[in-house]
Amino acid sequence: MTHRRSMLCCLFLCGILLAACSGPEAKKMKFFEKGKAFYKKADYVRAGLEFKNAIQIDLKFAEAHYMLGMANLGRGNFGGANGALTKAVELNPGHVQAQLQLGRLLLGGGEREKAMEKAELALKADPGNEDALLLIGAAWLAGKESAKARLHLEALLSQGMQRPDAYLLLASAHRMEKDARKAEETLKQGLERNGKDLGLHRALADLYAYQGRAEEAAVEMRKVIELDPANFGNRITLAGLYWGAKQPEKARAVLNELLAAKPDDEAVRLDVARFYAERGGVADAERELKVGIARNAKSLRPRLALGALYLNSGRVDNAVVLLRECLTLEKDPAAPEILQARNLLALAHMVKGELDPALKSVDAVIEASKGNVEAHMIKGRIRLLQKDGAGAVAEFRTVVQEKPQAMQGYLYLAEAHLLKKEPGLALETLRNALKVDPKSRDARRTLARYYMTQNDPRKAEEELRGILEQNPADIEVGADLGDLYASQKEYAKAEAAYRKAIAAKPDAMETYLLLGRMHLREGDYPKGRAAYEEALARQPGFWPAANDLAVLLCECAASGADLDKALSLAQNALKIRPEEPAVQDTLGWVWYKKGDVAKALEMLRKAQGKAPENAEINYHLGIALVKAGRREEAKAYLKKSVAGMGDFPGREEAARTLAGI
Repeated sequence: MTHRRSMLCCLFLCGILLAACSGPEAKKMKFFEKGKAFYKKADYVRAGLEFKNAIQIDLKFAEAHYMLGMANLGRGNFGGANGALTKAVELNPGHVQAQLQLGRLLLGGGEREKAMEKAELALKADPGNEDALLLIGAAWLAGKESAKARLHLEALLSQGMQRPDAYLLLASAHRMEKDARKAEETLKQGLERNGKDLGLHRALADLYAYQGRAEEAAVEMRKVIELDPANFGNRITLAGLYWGAKQPEKARAVLNELLAAKPDDEAVRLDVARFYAERGGVADAERELKVGIARNAKSLRPRLALGALYLNSGRVDNAVVLLRECLTLEKDPAAPEILQARNLLALAHMVKGELDPALKSVDAVIEASKGNVEAHMIKGRIRLLQKDGAGAVAEFRTVVQEKPQAMQGYLYLAEAHLLKKEPGLALETLRNALKVDPKSRDARRTLARYYMTQNDPRKAEEELRGILEQNPADIEVGADLGDLYASQKEYAKAEAAYRKAIAAKPDAMETYLLLGRMHLREGDYPKGRAAYEEALARQPGFWPAANDLAVLLCECAASGADLDKALSLAQNALKIRPEEPAVQDTLGWVWYKKGDVAKALEMLRKAQGKAPENAEINYHLGIALVKAGRREEAKAYLKKSVAGMGDFPGREEAARTLAGI
């Protein structure tokens, strides 16, 4: 009996122990350890889910909040990382790593003083913490206080710190003070103590490249390649150095060597194609992508890249054919490549003015993947083109909810609110964008445009000048300032702003266009012509300037020679952009002015087919049809022209001609 009681007692105790082992504390730690295992494998999504499970059991589990923040950082969710890390330090102010990670996030978001506070809190918990001391140096640099940063970092090095980051930050301080010699010395000292540090070698290569010392930069990058041979991106960087130094043959040699070593590596070929495309080598990029397709006929990635290349280089019809082909190679409508193909196809149709097919394509993406941010962004842009403010607002709200860091979503949302005649909500949206990134140049630039729509040029000018104070060489904002003055008919100020932008970057061709168009609004056609000719002298293949100059000569022709030159310019522009409706329209109008109505109609019909709602193209086609004696057919196009949005030369003639039919 005693033995039986003893056995029952043991079983009872074991039950209690087992219950304890499977209780909340054990479950919490099981989730936490699983999360850490996923985190080590860089599976940040599943890691985050496990950390959240642990937190649900214990809301005050500071370490789980910290690791959730780290998982969010790993997947690029900075808002989520900020929230989790903030909670971690709230629960445990002495959590040094959480304070430091939060400090780095704050610094990246432009909140320098708050980042400094986090570094100080970390130092209170762990005096002498090197990460905290380096964060302070980085914060001084972020505030452009290079002298304070330099003295702080020099003190750390003199006290025995040998971390590569200390040398990198000190070199940055010297560069900020325009002392390239000291920056070079600092990086070399860092390499004496950390000879295999990739960051130091890359920084030295960057410094040499900035100074135009291409061969020395290449030597450093070759050292990086020796130290990190598996990273083919280093060879791409080396090619970039040669290309930037006007040595394209050496760049091509590096890329060809890389392709020869990895002929079937799709990622390598895609990166090489991207390298060429970003530098204007569209034919080179196209060649490499076609080779990639030939090597793997079933792969969608090179096809998608080629489709995007066609779209970005104006060959929209080619893009449509290729993207439709992509849709036949994969049956799963939710496959990432199919979603990307449909999004690109929607963009292609949108560019062509085919909004219904564009909507059909993007709706298929949303049906298969409701949270697809890119699809909602494209659909919002289509709604803007349709002047559907409510529809656009709905789409862009989805974008900012799904991806709170997506700055472009806020900017489009503000535009949609303006379309709905909701200026207050537009302003609130832009202020929310600036909360995400207080120094966002794009948000401030959009805010300036907002003030212009609200007839407040003074505030618009303040915003633009504020951006230029941070970066005087920002030619786009300089051009915006010129546009602002031009809109106020302050043409002398506008010309000065455009000329300043051109002086800062003479190869920025768009500024010449703005200058030329401003002179046309001013009514100074000789100056407008001179601006376009200046652009073409610098870059003969710049088709927008050729097209604009052809239009100017066509409208203000003083002789047959002017029309001949307009024809030559328009034909050259068409060779470069054969599918561009604006160029087709210009060429058609030149033929009309020269008296060849048949050729005019042929070209104008092509342009109208690609841009059926364009008021000016409809005007040109209608007038040409009247000249051809086809007055009833002309009526439909002239009606569309008069009903169209915006002003254009010839609107009054279109209305008069329509009234006379």
